[in-house]
Amino acid sequence: MAEVQEEVSNPYNARKSWHTPDKPKMGDADGLFYPEQQATLDEEAPEEDAQPRKRTNYKKRYDDLKKHYDDKLSEFKQKEQELIAMAQAAQPAYAPPKSEEELESFKQEYPDLYNTVESVAHMQSQRQVADLEAQLQAMRQRESEVLRREAESTLKQRHPDFEDLRGDEQFHEWAKEQPEQIQDWIYNNPDNVTLASKAIG
Repeated sequence: MAEVQEEVSNPYNARKSWHTPDKPKMGDADGLFYPEQQATLDEEAPEEDAQPRKRTNYKKRYDDLKKHYDDKLSEFKQKEQELIAMAQAAQPAYAPPKSEEELESFKQEYPDLYNTVESVAHMQSQRQVADLEAQLQAMRQRESEVLRREAESTLKQRHPDFEDLRGDEQFHEWAKEQPEQIQDWIYNNPDNVTLASKAIG
């Protein structure tokens, strides 16, 4: 079913030549029996103050408001400091357990907290041990490198033909025929110059 649209009057019709303005108001029926009351000038006009109105001093008002705001702010800060001091005074001073007996009583009283602290301490100690092991390994490598270089320089002093022997295939063939102990002196001996010198000699 189609909706019927309500017609809206055209506001421009008020300006057409056939439009007649409303008649002047004639009054109501009470006007025939009672005289029309007209307000006197005294009733209409409000009483004016005897004194002229003062201009508002906005700077003074601002200064007063600012002073009030600053006073309240300092008062709130002082109350806050007092509350913080009261809260700190109310808290008991915590002393961590130091002796074995204190630790044992702490463990009995707070087992969950003790286990958590212990696991955190273990993780931190493991991390520190891993860091120390890495540093120690690097130091060992540097030390072995230094010892190997010193041993090589000493071996070169004792045997000036050491570099030639190192690259000589006949020497390596000879070393393979030697007992295992002498082979260890030559190949698995990074820092003992005496044994390497004996094997070469």
